Amino acid sequence: MSLPDDTRCLRRRYRLPREEIKYVRFILEAYSGIAVMSSPRGRGEIEWLVPRGLEAEADGLAQALEEEIGMVRLED
Repeated sequence: MSLPDDTRCLRRRYRLPREEIKYVRFILEAYSGIAVMSSPRGRGEIEWLVPRGLEAEADGLAQALEEEIGMVRLED
């Protein structure tokens, strides 16, 4: 699987409890195509690459995850 070209994607970074990273990956995969996720090993941070045009859907999902598990968006 190749990552989308950054020029066509928006980068979103989040902090969350490390034990929730697998859950967020599972949820994100259920929303096929809304974003590609990466996470540095051993840190409670993730990054989403969101295709342009899907930012409202991705931001809505992130807001729901913020309320559910305490995921917080980091400054870019």
